[in-house]
Amino acid sequence: MQKNIKIPFLTLVLMISFASVNAVLFTPALPNIAHDFQISESIAQQMITWFMIGYAIGQLLYGPIANRYGRKPAIYMGISVQIMSNILCIIAGFTHSYLLLVAARFLMALGSGVGLKMTFTLLSESYEPKMVSHKLSCLMLAFAITPGLAVALGGILNTHFGWMSCFYAGAIYGLCLLLLTRKLPETLVAKDIHAFELKHLAEGYMAQFKNIQLMAGGLLMGGATAFVYVFAAVAPFLAISILHMSGTAYGLANLLPPIGLMLGSLASVQFLKRKGLVFSIRLGIAVSAISILIMIVAVWMKASALMTLFLPMILIYFGLALIFANASTAAMDKVMDKAHGSAAMNFMNVGFATLIVLMVGLFQIKLMLLPIIFLFLVVVMIMAFNGLKYQNA
Repeated sequence: MQKNIKIPFLTLVLMISFASVNAVLFTPALPNIAHDFQISESIAQQMITWFMIGYAIGQLLYGPIANRYGRKPAIYMGISVQIMSNILCIIAGFTHSYLLLVAARFLMALGSGVGLKMTFTLLSESYEPKMVSHKLSCLMLAFAITPGLAVALGGILNTHFGWMSCFYAGAIYGLCLLLLTRKLPETLVAKDIHAFELKHLAEGYMAQFKNIQLMAGGLLMGGATAFVYVFAAVAPFLAISILHMSGTAYGLANLLPPIGLMLGSLASVQFLKRKGLVFSIRLGIAVSAISILIMIVAVWMKASALMTLFLPMILIYFGLALIFANASTAAMDKVMDKAHGSAAMNFMNVGFATLIVLMVGLFQIKLMLLPIIFLFLVVVMIMAFNGLKYQNA
C-alpha cells in the first residue's frame, strides 16, 4: 500500500468541509424560506433532514464506486452531482416548488458526501496511523473556519440578495473544488471488477459492520457530528425567531463557535503527543458536558442569544475537536479495506446524526430543547467511548 504520498492541504480542507458547508450555507435563510413557501418551521427543517439522509446513504455508495473506478473518478462524480443539485435548488426557487427544493437538497447530500468519505480514504491510504491523526487534527483546525464562514456568508447573501444566492455560492464552491481535485494522486492500487456485485458488497460491508471498534468509533463521531447539525437545524429559529437576532448578526455570530474548534484542534495535536488518544477523547467528552451545563444556566437566566447559544458552543466545539480526529483514527486503525471501512464508519457517523436531527423535528422548538438533546448526545458518546477498545493509545 502506498504511504507518505503528498496531498495538497487546501484540497483536503475543501473536501472534508464539502458536505458541512453545503449543509449549513443556507441555514440563515431557513426562516425566510419558511415564509416564502408558507410552511411551518418543522417542515422547513426537512431541508436539513433530507440532506442528512442523503449524506448517510452517500457514504455507502462511494465505497464500491471508488474500488471499481478509482478514488478520483468517485470524487469527480460526487462534485458534479453537487453542482447540478445547487442549480436545481435555484430552479426550485424560481418555480416555487418546495418539493423540488427538498429533492435537490437530498441529491446535494449524495454528491457532497464524497468529500468526507474520500478524505478519510485518501489519508488512510497515504499515511501511517499516527500521521493520519496529525493530518486530521490540522485539517480540523482549517475545517473549523469553513462552516462558520459559510454560515456568515449565507447570512450576508440572504440579507442582501435573497435565499437563492446561497445556492449560487454552493455551485461556485463545487466548481472550484472540481478544478483542484484534478491534481490529487490516485491511491487505488488495483481496481476491483467485482465491486458492484451484490454478494461482494454484502460481504464487504457486513465484515465492517461486525467490527465493534469501527462501529464504536463511528458512533462516537456520530455524536460529535450530531452536535453540529442539531445546532444548524435549531439555532436559526432560536436566535432569529425567539431571541430576535437579525439574519446578518446570526451569520456573523456563527464565526464564534469555530474558534473553539480551532483551539481544540491545536490542543489535540499536543495532547496526542503527550497524553495519547484515549485521554484526548475523554477530555473532549468532559469539556462538552461542562459546556452544556453552562448553556442550561444561560437559558435559565434568560440571557442573550450570544450568551445562551454561541459562547457555550465555543467550548462545545473545543471538545468536539478533541473527539473527532482521534475517534476516526482509533476506528480505522485495524481496518484493511480502507474504502469499505471508511464508508461503514461514516455511515454510522452520519446515520446516527441523521436520526438525531429527525428526532429533533418531532419537538416544538424551545430554548431548553437544545441542551436536552446535547445532554443525550454526551451520554451516547460515553457509551461509544466505553466500547472503543483501542490498544495503541
